[in-house]
Amino acid sequence: MADKRVSETELMLPALYFINREPGITTSRLKSLLVDLLKPTGKDAEIARNRSDTYFEQKVRNLVSHRTLQGYADYSRVGNDGIHTITEVGRAFLQTNIDTLEYLFSGDFNYDDVQSSFVDLTKIGEPKQKILIYDENLVIEEGTRRVRNVQVYERSKKLREAAINRYTVKGHLECSVCSFDFSAVYGERGKGYIEIHHQKPIFQYEDQDTVKFLEQALQNVAPLCSNCHRMIHREKNAPMPVEELRQLIEQVRIHSSLRAR
Repeated sequence: MADKRVSETELMLPALYFINREPGITTSRLKSLLVDLLKPTGKDAEIARNRSDTYFEQKVRNLVSHRTLQGYADYSRVGNDGIHTITEVGRAFLQTNIDTLEYLFSGDFNYDDVQSSFVDLTKIGEPKQKILIYDENLVIEEGTRRVRNVQVYERSKKLREAAINRYTVKGHLECSVCSFDFSAVYGERGKGYIEIHHQKPIFQYEDQDTVKFLEQALQNVAPLCSNCHRMIHREKNAPMPVEELRQLIEQVRIHSSLRAR
C-alpha cells in the first residue's frame, strides 16, 4: 500500500474542531490533540530531518507559518508558543461539517481512511456539495445529555435494512467472521439481528441517487456478531480487517483442535 501523507489543508477541519472546543488553545496543545486523535503512521510518524518533531507535527506547526488557517482562525504569539481563536467564518465552516467530523473521529477507522476522507471535505474555495453520513451510533451533545442525531440515524436505518436483505440467505443472517447466527441461538428473538460494520467511512453527496449509493455502500459493509465487532475495533484508529480476524479465529480453532487430540 502506498504511503499516504496528510496535507496541511486536510488538517484544517480537525484543527478548527479543537480550536473551537478549547478557545485560546496553544499550538503545542493542538499538536498533541491532533496526534492523539489521528494516530499518524508511515512517513508522517517519522522524525523530520534536523527536527525534534515528526513530519505530521511539523505540518501542525506550519498551519501558522504558512497561514493555512488565515480567515478561519486568529493566531497570537504568547511567549515561546501562541494561541488560536476561531473566527465566525471558521465556526460556520466547522458547523457545516461537524457531523462528518464526529463520524471520522469516532475511532472506528484507520489513519489512511480518515486522512483520505479529509481530501473530500477541505477543498476551500471550490463549490461544495453537502455530505450525508451513515452511522447508527452517532450521538451529539445537548447540554449535559448525549442524544442520537435523528437525521443520521434515520439514514443509517436504510443502509442497515439493505445490508440485512443482502446478507440474509435462506432466512439466516450470519456473522461474516465467525458465522454466528443469532436466530439459531435465540430463536425468533434473534431473527434479523446483527451489527453492521463499516469497513471504511461511508458518505453520500446530497444530490447523489440514494438507490445507487446504497448499492455501492453495500460493498463496504459487513454483518458482524457483537463479539467480532468489538474485537475488530478493540484498538482505536486501527480496526482489524474482517478477513484478518476470520483467519485469526481459524488459526485458534485449528490450534485448539490439535491440542484436544
